Amino acid sequence: MPKKFKKGAAKRKQRATSKKSKARDAGKAARKAKRPNAKVVGRRPKRKRKPAPAAQEAPTSPRETAQGKPYTRRQKSAAELGVESRSQPDGLRLPIVAIVGRPNVGKSSLFNKLAGSRISIEDPRPGTTRDRVSAPVRMRDEDGRLRVVELFDTAGIGVVDEQRVNEHVHEQIANAVAAADVVLLVVDVKEGLTVLDEEAARMLRRTGRKVVIAANKADDAAHDKLADDFFELGLGEPVTTSAKAMRKIKQIAAAICEHLPRKTAAESLDPPELLLAIVGRRNVGKSTLVNALAADERVIASELEGTTRDSVDVRFTYDDKTFIAIDTAGVRKRSTLQHSVEFFSQSRSFRAVRRSSVVVLMLDAREPISKIDTQLVDLAVKECKPVIIAVNKWDLATGQTTGDYSRYLRRKLHAIDYAPIVFMSAVSSDNVFEMLDIARELHQQAGFRMGTGELNRLVSGAFERHHPQPRKNKIGRIFYATQVETYPPKIVVFVNDPDLFPENWRKYLLHQLQENADFGEVPIRLKFRARAKVEL
Repeated sequence: MPKKFKKGAAKRKQRATSKKSKARDAGKAARKAKRPNAKVVGRRPKRKRKPAPAAQEAPTSPRETAQGKPYTRRQKSAAELGVESRSQPDGLRLPIVAIVGRPNVGKSSLFNKLAGSRISIEDPRPGTTRDRVSAPVRMRDEDGRLRVVELFDTAGIGVVDEQRVNEHVHEQIANAVAAADVVLLVVDVKEGLTVLDEEAARMLRRTGRKVVIAANKADDAAHDKLADDFFELGLGEPVTTSAKAMRKIKQIAAAICEHLPRKTAAESLDPPELLLAIVGRRNVGKSTLVNALAADERVIASELEGTTRDSVDVRFTYDDKTFIAIDTAGVRKRSTLQHSVEFFSQSRSFRAVRRSSVVVLMLDAREPISKIDTQLVDLAVKECKPVIIAVNKWDLATGQTTGDYSRYLRRKLHAIDYAPIVFMSAVSSDNVFEMLDIARELHQQAGFRMGTGELNRLVSGAFERHHPQPRKNKIGRIFYATQVETYPPKIVVFVNDPDLFPENWRKYLLHQLQENADFGEVPIRLKFRARAKVEL
């Protein structure tokens, strides 16, 4: 045992009652007191602690009513909470460019080329795209000036969808055109002018939007003369391009910039405060939650399973901060995937977890925990992402209380027993924005950096309470610990031999840190490293 860790009981007691320790406990108690009553947050401590003075003064309310239902106050509306809709004309926003056209003309391919990333799913099947897939895109005009726009990819005009969501799909197209400053009408130069192209042109002329015609699939200069037929649409000169061959993509961007409104401060493109990935099984209410956060029918919310296919980034404003909610496709067993579109949809859902700041695991309160839910939990744990367990449709659940269901979740999802639980209803927006407040708190916890002295006191106290068993006639020794990274917190413990600290003792130390540190509701990366010997 190192000399620095051999502290007397009196000194440890003195440190526990220090001003810094009391302030930390009071801060944790105040944060938990602000949480709404319909949520169960964190993991129950294994040993009782004396509550801090701030926790005693904070008013507490029953978590459940006399009928056993969760107690919730009236949920404020989006306008009362300061959520700014993207469709408001008076607010500063990025210029919007909507890509429209009939099916299979290459809209998604052109969207991905302009965005510089494979965001939208490209597939020859008509009706692959359903929602308004969007991304902030940098473009340059003919003079080289940089512009930033929000680019929308929409479904094909006139497509007959197999899942009977035609009405929702056409509504998304109409909303995209109504919000757009410039519309990019994509046509197929090889197939020539069709009836659906003329129908799309008539619709755009009625809206009065500025239109750029992109004659796609002109793979070489010999195809350029085929674009003359599209002068009949009366929307100006078509610009030939080829998304597949990466031909004249810059010319398309320059033509769009020519029709954009005057540049504003919104194009500085400040990074969002956090990215919120909404994941879960099919038909648990992910799209409904995204629409509630954005205060807009931003994505298609339907009772039909598998409506969402792309991972849609929805940018919205709350409390004068910018956030991005990622609506993902419902995850299902790989053996039940029917075609490549579902495979790519699921792959994008997993990628959304990897690039997110906080993961919201949505559950249906009426359905039991399945293997799909545990797989999503394992992915979040592997990527070390903070997780919120959102129990949706709680207003429809009968015969169970929040306490009983919380214990059920802790037992089934024991890998994230530290994660907060939110009981909510996305349809009525109950606890939706309070869930967003918790996501902000978790993001702050993931960025917290603990002092080396305080961290070593916690590690030494855990070591003194429970030693690892000797192995190979050797006793494990801890020299010191330090935090080296944030987002997520990473702690390196320097020891004499990492093999002397088994996995069960490492989990014990991890639980001790989560119970006593200021980042107790986020995953922690813990690494044991042998201290290098210095030869003099």
